Amino acid sequence: MRKINIKNIELNIDMVPFLDLKDVNNKIIVDLDGNKYINEEAPKNAAIIFLNENYQKKKEINDVKSLSNDIFSKYKPFITGTVCKIKPLNNWQKIIGMNRENMLYFDHPSDGIEIFEDSILEEFGWHAVALEIEYRDISDFIEENCDGVFLCYDNEIQFNGFAIIDDIEKVRAQVKEFIINKTKENIKNNEIELDEDDAIEALEFFGLESK
Repeated sequence: MRKINIKNIELNIDMVPFLDLKDVNNKIIVDLDGNKYINEEAPKNAAIIFLNENYQKKKEINDVKSLSNDIFSKYKPFITGTVCKIKPLNNWQKIIGMNRENMLYFDHPSDGIEIFEDSILEEFGWHAVALEIEYRDISDFIEENCDGVFLCYDNEIQFNGFAIIDDIEKVRAQVKEFIINKTKENIKNNEIELDEDDAIEALEFFGLESK
């Protein structure tokens, strides 16, 4: 998984395609890699850093500089030729909201990871806790072994971020295998209270025996 700190991002956006926009409601999306989606949806696995769902191009705007300043005004754009440079850091909180629908989990600065947004992975995580496997263990595994992007803000004092994965079916299979292998290790090390109801239920859920 790609791990990217929002404070290190600077995007170069070719503004020429925006010159053809009409004075109607236009939906504009720019993703983490600078890909533009004009009046179309971005892929579910794209981390979005800019979104305007109803941009109306004013008739008097017909040059790149004016257009860049109008569209990306909150991103402090810097224009060189037909390229608009933006740094999305100042809009980090809004970027989190833009990606809320497609993120697998959000790593909160104080609460950590409370839930997996995918219901199947959330069920895996809920049962895994009874087997001495925390959500943090699972998220660390995902970030190290699964395909996708983890976009974060880290200034060495404050940290938070979110994960967007490429293939949910593949991640489910990888996480389940990780939990099973980790559980076997925990049983071997006597780290699980095998006579507790939650542990018994979790072992049955993952098709494991207590020996």
